[in-house]
Amino acid sequence: MKKLLFILAFMAIPFSAFSQETAKEKISRGVQLHDQGKYREAIAVYEEVVAEDDKNWEAYYEMCLSYVSLNEFDNTIKYADIVIDSDSDMMPKGYYIKGVALDYSGKHKEAIKVFKKGIKEAPQFHSLYYSLAIVECRLEEYDEAENYLQEGLQQNPLHGSSHLLLGKLNYEERTKSLLALYNFLIIEPTGKRANEALTLIKKHHSLGVEFKDDNKVNITLNSLAVDSEFGGAEAILSMSQALRKGEEYADKSDFEFFADNTKSFFMVLGELKENKKKKGFWWDYYVDFFYDLAKNEEMYETFMYYIHQDIQNTQVELWLQDNPEKVDAFLDWVTNYKRA
Repeated sequence: MKKLLFILAFMAIPFSAFSQETAKEKISRGVQLHDQGKYREAIAVYEEVVAEDDKNWEAYYEMCLSYVSLNEFDNTIKYADIVIDSDSDMMPKGYYIKGVALDYSGKHKEAIKVFKKGIKEAPQFHSLYYSLAIVECRLEEYDEAENYLQEGLQQNPLHGSSHLLLGKLNYEERTKSLLALYNFLIIEPTGKRANEALTLIKKHHSLGVEFKDDNKVNITLNSLAVDSEFGGAEAILSMSQALRKGEEYADKSDFEFFADNTKSFFMVLGELKENKKKKGFWWDYYVDFFYDLAKNEEMYETFMYYIHQDIQNTQVELWLQDNPEKVDAFLDWVTNYKRA
């Protein structure tokens, strides 16, 4: 009898009770609508969620993203403030999207204040540092931008855009630009930005080296660069590049020649640091990393193939195809590497 009553009670429950969307599912549907460019529809979904639970901070944040995509910055800031005041795990994202809205609306100084306050409240949230650097670049405060990029990379060494922007900001400083661009390629080895970064790297390699028709080579070294803290490494890089047409390198492919020169560059930098007791962000953060990489034969080989995977090169394609386990080991090594 009890079993029968249970079955009857179960059957009496409306089917809608079992098919009702959860808040998480609604937010997921809203995100899909947002990704399709249907921002108003996405906002309507998020409004449903917060009507049922006014402490669903994720829904408020997603609402902000849709409002900022509509250029409705006042609404973005309104709901971002709710996320900030929540004092929840979502709070840093509230500072981030509020700062973005202020920046996009032309209120750059106010955006800077918001990002800085966000960093004070949540110093490990790396997106705030990158966003702050972007605003500083808009204001042509490039030294400030570089400082924030460096601070952000201390929090998250795997943030590719920060390495790329750091490489571009330092384009006139050859070694700094190279180190940041090489690191970017480890994180983002394919796509338009990867091709741009690899092109810039190869331009740096050839800087000051001019091949003549009579097989002679002219090497022009910038006097400021020679006297800089990285001067020795840059001189070696240029002189190594000048050997490309020598008989000893006739049997090497451009890929192999590039790999050899890059390794020499990393090794010289590492030795300079050891011998001269060099200190500072570039030496401690980048040089140590690439010196350790160059000294590890297997990791270095994988690195070189990995950053070239988006070019049409049969040698690279076959190696990557045949060595997936080495790629996995390399990525684990990068992820777990402890930077100074």
